[in-house]
Amino acid sequence: MSLDHLPVSPLSKPKDFNFATHIVDHWARSNPSQNALYWVSQDLNTERKLTYADISSSSHRIAKLLYGLGLRAGDVLIVILPRVPVWWELATACLRSGIVLCPCTTLLVEKDIEYRLGVSGAVAFVGDEVSVGKCLKVKQRGGLKTIIRVNAGTGSGSRAAEGANGEVKDFDALLAKVPKDTKFEVPSSLKATSPALCFFTSGTTGPPKIVLHTQISYPLAHSLTGAYWLRLTPTKDSVYWNLSEQGWAKAAWSFFGTFTNGATLFVHDDRQAFSAKKTLEVLHRFPISTLCAPPTVYRQLVLDESRQLFEGSLKPQALRHACGAGEPLNQSVIETWRAMSGGMDICDGYGQTETILICANQKGMKVKPGSMGKPLPGVPLTIINDEGKETQAKEEGDIAVEIDPPGKQEDGFFGIFEGYVLDMKAMKLDRRIRQTKAGKSYYVTGDRATKDEEGYFWFVGRNDDVINSSGYRIGPFEVESTLKLHEAVVESAVVAAPDPDREEVVKAFVVLTESRWMVVKNDAEKQKSLIKELQDFCKEHAAPYKYPRKVEFVDATFLPKTISGKIKRAELKKLEKDRYQGKSKSKL
Repeated sequence: MSLDHLPVSPLSKPKDFNFATHIVDHWARSNPSQNALYWVSQDLNTERKLTYADISSSSHRIAKLLYGLGLRAGDVLIVILPRVPVWWELATACLRSGIVLCPCTTLLVEKDIEYRLGVSGAVAFVGDEVSVGKCLKVKQRGGLKTIIRVNAGTGSGSRAAEGANGEVKDFDALLAKVPKDTKFEVPSSLKATSPALCFFTSGTTGPPKIVLHTQISYPLAHSLTGAYWLRLTPTKDSVYWNLSEQGWAKAAWSFFGTFTNGATLFVHDDRQAFSAKKTLEVLHRFPISTLCAPPTVYRQLVLDESRQLFEGSLKPQALRHACGAGEPLNQSVIETWRAMSGGMDICDGYGQTETILICANQKGMKVKPGSMGKPLPGVPLTIINDEGKETQAKEEGDIAVEIDPPGKQEDGFFGIFEGYVLDMKAMKLDRRIRQTKAGKSYYVTGDRATKDEEGYFWFVGRNDDVINSSGYRIGPFEVESTLKLHEAVVESAVVAAPDPDREEVVKAFVVLTESRWMVVKNDAEKQKSLIKELQDFCKEHAAPYKYPRKVEFVDATFLPKTISGKIKRAELKKLEKDRYQGKSKSKL
């Protein structure tokens, strides 16, 4: 696929780059009528379209506003807003001015905000009525100096969000005072490698860590994500919808992947629980060409009721490409979607908060259900063993990205974070680099995979999650995927459980469908029978040694999850260890 349409090539590291000037301003000049943002309200009755020229103009004004409040390049600004257009205007302004943007989810509670303020050293906070109210209760933490409230339709300007003595600034009132023809000059100190964004990871094994990105590691490198995976182009009919909420790195993937390719980002300001019917209604009413959703969404969309709507009254208007990320997709979901959509594949992809999309099922490739595809062009992705050597076909190892050795960061791959922030003020980082005897340097993702003879990557699991049982290494995902194929299973979490004979065995915490649970709930014999049924099912549909030797039926609320919905397997693993040692009998 050609990258000739891109304003700046992502295949070589530029000496100078600013997302606002080199990307947004470029499209504003060359394609002024092209929509950058296509926003619709939660009830779908209100629309707002912003061109690249609109985003360019507003970002100049907002950058001037922020500098007028005393912020400068390198300062950290935390933003907690729902899906409102201001988010993208503000983000572009921060990138234009060098202010480090730290997006956080609206799901955070007060103690979460307090932690992030302290660890990030943020000097400014931008939020809606709700998040500002939370911030005011914990604002003493860290060096926070400025609080700005955006009217996002989440409240009526309650006293809780006003603060005392005018300490909360009104965004709309401030912006109204900035002339519409304002131009903001990019600081001369701002370099391509200057800090631009920081994200807090999910923290499955501990408190969230700060992931730091530069002006190019996300803002430029994600043009590869947009071109190769999302298949976006600078045309009117290239409209991309991503379901992730603004606090997650995936939303930034969409922002940069879309804008760098000059396409249109579709935004539904949804603030309610996920609804398969509402999702289908959006796809039916609006000209969305590319959809990206997590596997949990696709699983809902392929259920019988959703399929009938998809094929009938809510048939998608313009959808021609579907992507999935977050965790590998089950083969049955991929095949059902393909059948109901007239042959459309769900192109699975792999990346992290720490990286851009680095592996995916791309245009022109045969999709192998369950595989995360092949490395993107320009991405030095491989699988290495414990000695740092590249693995052979079907040999399990660590997913790793080759990077420039320390001190020689010149021409190598740059779609990767600077490191985990240990000290924001001193900019002390942990880059997580593994150096081999052969002189190569790798960023090791912490995920395990294999690669087949054709170069396709196959996800195994997190390094800490892999189970060692009688000499076999078993990835939890494959067991969970197999269990999901059974009609009685809604969800499962698979971990290692201590065993005196095998060291570890596979333990599955299983959430049953309501109908099946009601049948076995009060009958121990029926539960034993169902456990055996599930074990036999796993032996039949996967390698026999991978079946769960222990099965426990639990309520969905029992499974510990991060704020982003990922299962905290480490907690379940600890629970099993404590039970084995007699420290715990039942609860987390």
